[in-house]
Amino acid sequence: MLLRSIAAPATKGDIKTIFEKLDKISRSLVDNSSSLAQLTEEIRELKKSQQFLSEQYEDVKEKLQWKDKEVKDLQAENRNLKEQVQKLGLRSNQTEEYLNDLEQYGRRECLEFQGLAWKENENTDDLLVGVCKMLNVDLGWRDIGVSHRLAPATESNQQPAIIARFCSRKVRDSIFSQRHRLHS
Repeated sequence: MLLRSIAAPATKGDIKTIFEKLDKISRSLVDNSSSLAQLTEEIRELKKSQQFLSEQYEDVKEKLQWKDKEVKDLQAENRNLKEQVQKLGLRSNQTEEYLNDLEQYGRRECLEFQGLAWKENENTDDLLVGVCKMLNVDLGWRDIGVSHRLAPATESNQQPAIIARFCSRKVRDSIFSQRHRLHS
């Protein structure tokens, strides 16, 4: 033990030993103090780093929440657009059917004549009147609204057909009902 009784006198060697031990303790305290200061600085740096990472994490978390909301909004908008596209597709199909019906209705007074020889500067109305005479159908020029030859077919050597629109469906039907006479 370093401490002795006060009553006993200390020797020179004891004092020297005590000073040496005190010097060691003092150096150890100085070393520990600098190590403690170094540890304190490292802890301070770690806290700053942890604070920075925590702030970065919060920023990323906020951005992720915003992106999640944006994705959900876009998904909802996408669903709405898909529904609209589906409705428009259905409406387009209905419109196409309606347009086809209108076109068919508009052609109800028309007939197509095939196999009539093509001549330079021909009058298709005259050709049709001649064909109707062969069918024993009384047809005048006033019964024909308009007639013309279609563009020639590029793939075949057939004569281009003649399309005629008649002024009434009765005239058209009377010609159409006699078509079997052309085949005989």
